[in-house]
Amino acid sequence: MSNTPWVRHLLNEARRSLALARRYWVETLLSLGFVFSLFGGLVFAVLKASGQSLDSGQADGLITGFALWMFASGLAHGCAKEITEETQQRTLEQLQLAPLSLERLLAVRLLLETAVGLVLLVLTLALIALLTEGRVQLSAPALSLAVLGAPAMAGLGYALAGLSLLVKRGELLMMAAYPLVIGLVSLPALPLSGLSALPYTLAAAAARAASGGDAFPREVWGWVALNSAVFLALGLVVFRACLRQARQLGVLGHI
Repeated sequence: MSNTPWVRHLLNEARRSLALARRYWVETLLSLGFVFSLFGGLVFAVLKASGQSLDSGQADGLITGFALWMFASGLAHGCAKEITEETQQRTLEQLQLAPLSLERLLAVRLLLETAVGLVLLVLTLALIALLTEGRVQLSAPALSLAVLGAPAMAGLGYALAGLSLLVKRGELLMMAAYPLVIGLVSLPALPLSGLSALPYTLAAAAARAASGGDAFPREVWGWVALNSAVFLALGLVVFRACLRQARQLGVLGHI
């Protein structure tokens, strides 16, 4: 019975997301088209700049990294995007009356965002596997590592959401975070080094290795799980501190 409110809110948020997608179907299609055109443009640009063909395999790691970036970016920007949209619609203060706290309501929406992102990740990796003729594999370990590292990106998302409560232009904050996420996904965190301690870097590096059929130490799984737990906790601490500050300053929901 204690899980009933969570299930009910999850279903309600799913219905809300579907209703918004249907109401603004043009924007939904444009956003999907933008993502895949960005993917195709990146592949073409990399191959054109390097003077190599797709069959050479030189761009496989970069292409796989792009798929992981799309997944990680959705997690890192999900909570901040919700805060920004609710602020623009002047409904953020009304959410304070919801049965779930703002933190938990964002968690419900983030679960849905993760599910959609995982579907897109599977489709993108399947497309990459087709384009690379099997050099990049749609493997269970790669997907598992991407999901296992997801809480670290969620923690970053909570921190951005907290900062969005205190600033007027949350969109600029999210735009500034895009290069950060690209860097975290792209860093060479294997073999284990100081870079592996950054959020999601080890998960992304291990997922790239797994998709390419490369071996990596078994202890990587444990380090990815620990990394996720630490950065999720830190992100929640930052979010709660910013939420308290926003309430004290009386700027919660102000445009």
